[in-house]
Amino acid sequence: MKIKNILNETIKGSKEVDFYTPVRVDYPENDEKEKELFYYRLLNPKSSFLEASISSTTRKIVSITIVSINDIVEAENFVLEKVDILGIKGNPEIDMSLFDNEHVITDETCFNVIRHESKIYILCDVQNIEKKLIMDNLDILLDNNNKIVGYIFSGFDELEWKEINESIDSSIAVIKEYQ
Repeated sequence: MKIKNILNETIKGSKEVDFYTPVRVDYPENDEKEKELFYYRLLNPKSSFLEASISSTTRKIVSITIVSINDIVEAENFVLEKVDILGIKGNPEIDMSLFDNEHVITDETCFNVIRHESKIYILCDVQNIEKKLIMDNLDILLDNNNKIVGYIFSGFDELEWKEINESIDSSIAVIKEYQ
């Protein structure tokens, strides 16, 4: 998925943490009620799954959900250094050309999930991270063409982080049991 423009808007996000769906961040100001939504899904080989809902009219992210986390990789210093860049605050306007033929896009890609210091990183292409867009509870990592190459979910309090970890550990245990 690619960002067409970064709008100079501060957008408020509401975060929901749940055992079954670890994290969901909603941006209700980006939604025009009763208008069609498009869905962009990331699915990795271990069936870790992230879904973004995009408004067909505003072309903005309405919600982004980590549906499941079934694998975790260890945080490496070079990865943490690569994502530790200055960011700009804003509200992304999505390039909707991806949705010209389909309203639901599933991108089966190799992305890694990292949990580190009360943050969840979904990283598709660490080598090409050039920019960071900062939203409420979510940072979006971009390459030099504004293609999204990663996400960082943050802003968790102690109880939320405990519930997220219980959810992740449970999912990973179930996957290992069936391997």
